Amino acid sequence: MKNLIVLMFALGLSLNANAYELNFSQTTIMNLDAAAEYESLTADDAYHTIGSISVTEIDTPEPAVIPENYVLQEKGLGEIIMSIDKLLALGKKIWAIVEAGRPVVRTTFAPTVSVLPNVENPNVAFEEMENWSMPKVKSYRVVYKNLLGMKVIAFTYGVYYQHGGTYKGKGAYLTGVNVDARDVTVSWGFEFNAASTVVAIANRGSSANPNAGLTIRINYLAKSVLKEIRSSESFHVAGNGQFVVIK
Repeated sequence: MKNLIVLMFALGLSLNANAYELNFSQTTIMNLDAAAEYESLTADDAYHTIGSISVTEIDTPEPAVIPENYVLQEKGLGEIIMSIDKLLALGKKIWAIVEAGRPVVRTTFAPTVSVLPNVENPNVAFEEMENWSMPKVKSYRVVYKNLLGMKVIAFTYGVYYQHGGTYKGKGAYLTGVNVDARDVTVSWGFEFNAASTVVAIANRGSSANPNAGLTIRINYLAKSVLKEIRSSESFHVAGNGQFVVIK
């Protein structure tokens, strides 16, 4: 990977100042010791080898603009995914956001996650909860470039959520947490898939006044005729509205 980064800078490939680079692996990375060795590569090899994956945050309106036919919280909270002393995560643990280079379109219910009080009947408790925020969204543009500096894969993903829900006047909980993709472009010779996974929940507050925390990881898998490229990124959202990308 170090040699590959050296090659990128020698070729003048750079990231925008407001973007960060994603770590990734390729199953058959070439052993490139210097930029001069680039000349020994065929154009086909350079085209099918990823040189960088960059992520840039996109400004999004407040409140969030929810896509047409998109439901943040379906009727019923789904199965229990995880539990700790004061919190339950309910919904769906893993869901696809891109399949075969196309965003997964849902015209009825979106797979969402809620982090709620750990009580005997969370569905009843949810109906009694108050003070939910307006829906919010964080959006990011992800771009894959090959060794020729060409954009070969690009897509935008959005993280939707509502926070601040209280139960019997206490706590700060989460609902409607979901990740979706849009504006996906995949160049000839590449395949691309992406999925979201719930990683962990945590109480960011106290036992008497919980602050729900949820960590989700997005896994990316890109393939060309020469390479298989794997990468991932994670984010953490809390009941008090804090949102952090884990780099």
